[in-house]
Amino acid sequence: MKTAIGILLAAITVFAWEAISWTVLTWHESGYRPFRDEIAMREIFAPQMQNQQSQVTSGAGIYMLPFPPRQNDEFKKYVAHSDVQNFESQSGVQAEKDRLAQFEKERNEGPYIYAIVRPGKRDISMANNLILSFVRSLVCATIIGVMLSLTMLHYPARIAFVAAAGVFAGLVGDMPMWIWFENPGRDTLINIIDHFITWVLAGAVMGFFVGKDVVLTKGMQA
Repeated sequence: MKTAIGILLAAITVFAWEAISWTVLTWHESGYRPFRDEIAMREIFAPQMQNQQSQVTSGAGIYMLPFPPRQNDEFKKYVAHSDVQNFESQSGVQAEKDRLAQFEKERNEGPYIYAIVRPGKRDISMANNLILSFVRSLVCATIIGVMLSLTMLHYPARIAFVAAAGVFAGLVGDMPMWIWFENPGRDTLINIIDHFITWVLAGAVMGFFVGKDVVLTKGMQA
């Protein structure tokens, strides 16, 4: 029962802090940048977003510019067996190599875009989003709570244990976006710090209820 109470209170703490972090504080949104001409950008995006591999009607999805070229089977064979010199179509292989070189050149020189785009209408329910957010917080608190319940730590160490989980989440979830998709370093650092603060607070609450106390025993004398 104590573990369940600790997990529930930690989930409420996480939910409350994240609400404050994203709606009261401005440190996340202060890194956002507007387009100079939003009307022109709408006219560009809306007609172009037709992705046959996602939502055909709306075209919603993740878009990249420049878009990485898809390698054909012959070029994959070339890459896998680079010691083989002759293929059915060397010109096809060379064309693929040229496409990759052009992509790398355009990506390096810019502009580069990695964007989540929804070109059409969507009914956004704040109530549903809040419910999903709390359920996510509860699931995360449950996972950490179960792990913490298996430990034998003093109260400060319990806080550190849960806080370390927050840092781990940031390193796993945010760092790859900085490494591979050029997410700004400032935003990446803020996200990781936010995870850390979130789970320090959760650990401070959870630590009162979850985990085993350290028991020191003296060795028996012969």
